[in-house]
Amino acid sequence: MSESEQLMVVDSSGQRLYPETRETVHRDGLWHETFHCFVIDLDKGHVLLQQRAKQKKDFPDLIDITAAGHLLAGETPRDGIRELKEEIGLVRQFNQLFPLGVFLEELIVGDLKDRERVHLFLADSPMPLEHYVLQTEEVSRLIALPFSEFVRLADRTAETFETVDQEILRRNQFVPHPLAYFRRVSEGIQAYRVQQM
Repeated sequence: MSESEQLMVVDSSGQRLYPETRETVHRDGLWHETFHCFVIDLDKGHVLLQQRAKQKKDFPDLIDITAAGHLLAGETPRDGIRELKEEIGLVRQFNQLFPLGVFLEELIVGDLKDRERVHLFLADSPMPLEHYVLQTEEVSRLIALPFSEFVRLADRTAETFETVDQEILRRNQFVPHPLAYFRRVSEGIQAYRVQQM
């Protein structure tokens, strides 16, 4: 997304205020709306996470949400479904997603003041890791993290996490989302598991 593209500035309750450039929104810490979707494989018991491409402006090379993006001025969360197809090649209809509600997230790092009303979702997919088609300018690879390890991201004392492939990841390799964010997603995964029983 270009720094000049127009996002809708909102208040923390979601009331639409006025359009502004992405550059200004992040410079001035204005609230705006995003789409975040974690892809899980319920049967295998893991969450897919993306490693952001090295050339990304914000948080390059760090591990993050499976697929996510900003909603442009005039868009709704339903439009965010495109991020799944664009970033990892997963085609889903909006009604196939499991909604986890809205999370208010503030990430203040250096010159970046990112205040997002995150529309948070899960998508369940049994597709093998190697079958995903990655948008290489956005995503360098996908990582499968067992549910039991993902839930530990909400524990501030946990410093290392083991992937399905037994790779050890350190907390500083992840985008620094607040612990409450990871807790919300973990609770959502558990609610989805219960619903599918």
